[in-house]
Amino acid sequence: MIKPTRFSVFAIITGAYAVFLFYLSSLSSPPDIPELGFLYAVAYQLKDWGLSFLVYPFYFAYRHPDKFAHFVLYMGLGLLLNPTLKSVRNGVMSKYAVPFSIAIGTLYGVTDEFHQSFVPYRSASLMDLYADFLGLLFAQLLFLSYIGVKRLKLRKEV
Repeated sequence: MIKPTRFSVFAIITGAYAVFLFYLSSLSSPPDIPELGFLYAVAYQLKDWGLSFLVYPFYFAYRHPDKFAHFVLYMGLGLLLNPTLKSVRNGVMSKYAVPFSIAIGTLYGVTDEFHQSFVPYRSASLMDLYADFLGLLFAQLLFLSYIGVKRLKLRKEV
């Protein structure tokens, strides 16, 4: 029996997620975004704690739920692309996984918006693409933050 490599596992999961995004884009009437009522409770709690500056993302999600959905879905793609590219045996790809993840994810977003332009009752939107890009960027910032915290922790142990 052949043991799957780390890259092949990540590539299959990332590919399946990309197919899922393609499927969502091919629907003439995508699923409704769930009610975000729980965001009120979180926002009020943050205000009570004096962290009202953290409320703005919740306000954005409430006012623009479709853009928020794009952001979250492409953040998921970015969280999958990075480890996939890090596990590639090509040194350049694995060394520069962050910029390659953003570039590949954005290119996928462009093709996805183009595909949407042919779906009845759907249209391509630059704002959707911008939300996709921001989701990819945020995912990579999470990876960079994780790496930074990990390095700080290793320095303190030494």
